[in-house]
Amino acid sequence: MAVVQGSGRTPSAAVLDEVSGLSLGVQLDIPDVKVADAAEQILAGSLSVPRFLQAPMSLQGYPQDYRRGPPTLQLIMASLEVERVLLGMFERTHDPRFLDLAVSRILAFAAHESQQRQGDGFLWNDHAVGARISVLAKLWRHVRERADFPPASSLNILSLVERSGRMLAKPSQFTVRTNHGVVQNLALLQIAAAFPALPESPAWRRLAVERLKLQLPFYVSGEGAVLEHSAEYHLFGSELLAMAVRLSVLNGLVPDPVLVEAAQKTRGVLGLLMRPDGSLPLLGNTSAGKTSAMPLTDPGGATPIRHQLPPYSPPESGSTLLPVSGYAIWWHSDDARKLAQTLVAWAKHDGHGHKHADEGSVLFWSEGVNWITNTGYWPYGVRNEEAAYSWAGSNAPHQLGEGFAVPRSAQLLQSGDASGLRFVEIERRNDAEGTQFRRQVAQIDAQTLLVLDFVQAAAKGTETIWTIDPALRLLPGATDRSYVSTPAPDGRQLLVSLASDSAARPQIRRGSERPFAGWVVVNDKPTPADALQVVDPGPNSTNAVLFRLAAGPIGVVPKISIETGAKADAWTVMLEGAGEFKRLTRSGEGITLDKVMGAEAAVGRVVMPLRPAPDIAAERAALKSAYAKAVAAYPPWRELAFYRQRLTYALGLLALLVEAGWFAFSRWARPITRRQYLYSHLAMTAGWVAVSGWAFLLYLR
Repeated sequence: MAVVQGSGRTPSAAVLDEVSGLSLGVQLDIPDVKVADAAEQILAGSLSVPRFLQAPMSLQGYPQDYRRGPPTLQLIMASLEVERVLLGMFERTHDPRFLDLAVSRILAFAAHESQQRQGDGFLWNDHAVGARISVLAKLWRHVRERADFPPASSLNILSLVERSGRMLAKPSQFTVRTNHGVVQNLALLQIAAAFPALPESPAWRRLAVERLKLQLPFYVSGEGAVLEHSAEYHLFGSELLAMAVRLSVLNGLVPDPVLVEAAQKTRGVLGLLMRPDGSLPLLGNTSAGKTSAMPLTDPGGATPIRHQLPPYSPPESGSTLLPVSGYAIWWHSDDARKLAQTLVAWAKHDGHGHKHADEGSVLFWSEGVNWITNTGYWPYGVRNEEAAYSWAGSNAPHQLGEGFAVPRSAQLLQSGDASGLRFVEIERRNDAEGTQFRRQVAQIDAQTLLVLDFVQAAAKGTETIWTIDPALRLLPGATDRSYVSTPAPDGRQLLVSLASDSAARPQIRRGSERPFAGWVVVNDKPTPADALQVVDPGPNSTNAVLFRLAAGPIGVVPKISIETGAKADAWTVMLEGAGEFKRLTRSGEGITLDKVMGAEAAVGRVVMPLRPAPDIAAERAALKSAYAKAVAAYPPWRELAFYRQRLTYALGLLALLVEAGWFAFSRWARPITRRQYLYSHLAMTAGWVAVSGWAFLLYLR
């Protein structure tokens, strides 16, 4: 009981309040205006969360409550997020009903968890265990002040915290390669700050700091990008690092300068990714329809973490190149003060989390509309998950039927920026078949984007799927291979023109499953969206597509054409429409843009030199080395007791069936001698030992 008494005195209520506010879990995302109703429904035994459930779910207590619903909801329930809602309502209203129910549910959870020898579902999931610590700190903040609270209940709560800490610290449970490992370390720092009287808290504090030092060199690039192939997970990673800085201070430590620098750099990249409305580009595991808070913390973490809610001042017009991380981020502003963001991605960091097959994808946003987008964060366990994470979920060019896991490489070749004209060239190679994809993206102004694809040795042909915002529809234009979208709220429309040196076949798809095309995930729900599927049957091809935003009555969609004989490093593209003619030419190491109005001579010329990609071999080698070192220290581990148990039953039953079959065969064929019978059984026994040993020691290790 000394631990209970010590935890009742330290830390201060302010520290507990701050730790409990640093949530590491996936949220129920109940709007503020509906939290009170949701909490009342929970009191009545029902959970209503439209984000995850089509109809309210009855609450039956633990363990049933974390075993039902979609996988993400099961994770949330095992993280005790329902109890966070109840405790939050108690803090707002001081109504004891909310606190009493939260206490009874958490004590029931603790009783169940303490009796388990093998975790089921998300009970001992690394993320769930880490996420529940801040909820337990919030609960402890309130019950430790109650004179009538039973000491036995206090002990049960602290015992759950202690068991959770031991699991978070267990080497075989540590997910070193992803953000889950960062969450585990932060949860240990939360325990050390909120429950310093626990005997193991000092050791857990030291372990968390050591493991964070091991993760940082590969979790974040020197450019400041969280290397998890996703805008949403960059946001999450930026928040985690800001929390790590603050938790260091709450634990009486001086934050590691490397950690502080990483937190500052990730916040800088986040400022480039986030739009003024708080949305993020649908890169990797990112869902549309959300707005996000932007984390702010001072360099030393001396003050509590605050959040600046959107809208906020957007970045200045300009281009940012992150060659090590694998991104180009461009911001444009036109004469009408319309703001545009373009993101080109070729990131591929093997072993890191949340990877989609999307190298070479282009995302184009302007004034609240995702004019060109990817599919986004497809919910786990929902039909078409595999297709959504593969090539058809992005607009990157790929070979027809190309698999998600095909061995491949991607790199930046050239880039340029001059007088508002921006350019990048990305090359992706399919190592298994030798196919080469060279995508060149040129942004001419805030409204105009040109994409050229040069493909070599695609034996099965090439496919590209251009998906637009689900709020828009895509209609055929007045000319062949031209398309126009329905108007956005501000009246602008997307004009699309295609040109090809071969028989490329465009087709509009919407909510198609076979083939998979025309989907965007909005608020975690797959939503039909118009998409232009372009299939080129030839092994070698050159394709160009022009995207242009236009306001007011739309006449003829701009026409695009490619000069015959175009090659990846020597081509001319003509753009004509609305009385304007533009010629974009690449020759040698530069690109020239000529503008002509009507029948007049050229009214403007922009010459943009191209820069070869910087040598990033040393940086990439350092990232790979740091990753390999961390994985060697904490090899991947999976909970396989359930599968081993099932395999034991299966092998036992199979052995009996084989024995019965052998016995029947020996009697039917002819009598055998005792020696033959003994030797045959020794051989079968050796075979069973070999099969079982392989299955348990190698396959299910």
